[in-house]
Formats: sequence, C-alpha cells, structure tokens
Amino acid sequence: MHQFEFQPIEARPWNGRYTRVPGDTSVFHVRHVEGGLRVVIDWDVDAERFTCVALDGSAVRVLAENVLQAKRKMGGYGGGSFQINEFGQVLVPGSDGDGRRLLVGKTRGSLRFDDPRDGGTFTLRDASGLSSGDPWPLPYVGMPFNLSRRGRVYCKREYQESGALEYLSPSDPKLVRALRRIRGHVAVRFLINPERIVLTKRQLQSRTCDWEGESEPVFVDHLDLNLWFKKEN
Repeated sequence: MHQFEFQPIEARPWNGRYTRVPGDTSVFHVRHVEGGLRVVIDWDVDAERFTCVALDGSAVRVLAENVLQAKRKMGGYGGGSFQINEFGQVLVPGSDGDGRRLLVGKTRGSLRFDDPRDGGTFTLRDASGLSSGDPWPLPYVGMPFNLSRRGRVYCKREYQESGALEYLSPSDPKLVRALRRIRGHVAVRFLINPERIVLTKRQLQSRTCDWEGESEPVFVDHLDLNLWFKKEN
C-alpha cells in the first residue's frame, strides 16, 4: 500500500518542463462532486466516458484546495486541470491559456481512484504482470515526451511566448529499444505517468482490411530516473 501524501508549498511560477496532450483525459482535474471538491480523472473506455474520483482523505483534500487556490491566483474561478510530473511535482496551469503555470507542492505515494465500471479501485501504478507492449488497462494519464526518427528523446519546453526542444543526452537505450519494438522506426509520442510508468499508443489494425484503425494505450516500461532529465525546481 503506497499511501498518498501531499506536501504543499507557497505557489510559485513554474518555468520548467510542461506539456500536455490535448483533451481532458490525459490530466487530472479538480471538480465539485457530490457537494465536495474532489480530484478526478476522465477515462474513455469503449466510446463511453467515465469519471474516476480519487478516494477521499486529508491529503487529497489539501491537494484539491491548493490547486483551486492556484487557479484563483491566476484569475480562474473554479477548479480545472493540473498535472503531477514524474518527480511528484504538482503543476497547475492558468485557466485562460496564457501560458502561466504554478508549482504548488509535491506528492508521494499513489492516488487511489474508484472504478465506476465495476465498483473497484485502482492506482496508476497497477502495472504488475504487464510486459512491454501489453495493452494498458488504466487511464492514459501523464506528461508527454517524444522520440525522434533518429532515436533521440526530447521534450517540448513551452513558455509564455516561445517554445524550444530539450534533448535528453544521452537517450536511455533501453527506453528507446522498448519504444522501437512497439512503434517501429517512426517519430513517437509517449507519456510518463506520475508513477514513472512509460506509456504510448499503438494503432490497431482493422480486422477487415490493412488500414490502421483506432489506437490503444500500451505499457512500455518503468522509467529509470538515473537516465532521465534532471529534476527542476
């Protein structure tokens, strides 16, 4: 059992790595659910969208309140999206899309969510028994990174007025091999979730013809922080 903990700090501007996949399903959200402020994930399964609510607890409530206060500090009025990166840092973007972000604290342990499909619960670290290339059975949540055609891992650093590419030097050879086995020798986008699990999406081939249909999330590997980008503060 990896109990969830949240250590808040006085919110401060974040100019470090921050990107997100467009849409609502790759990030966390703070919303009012059943009269209370809760942390949730949106999860699309078989053309149906589920809302997974984090199990209540004092650390979860403090996290939600700090995200809400950060949103208000940047001119927002309600909840909204936020991210937890591979170092456990909680990053909150402004609601108006102007590029502002605040660092509001650090997490340890795992958020546990209810599973509205069967009444069970899960965490985003529940990858036991999975091998590289196996379908990922949980929400596809995390910070996006990229692998170039030439085998270089990089991230897109987004600032308020400009962006740049930051390359990992040298790239983790084990991670690159795992991505290549799954995706081939093409440019690849992959996610690192808060539990330091690497995920990507693979195109599903149609059963009736050779063209590629929808994509499915797959498990790639566990991230080796010793061969990764340096933590920013």
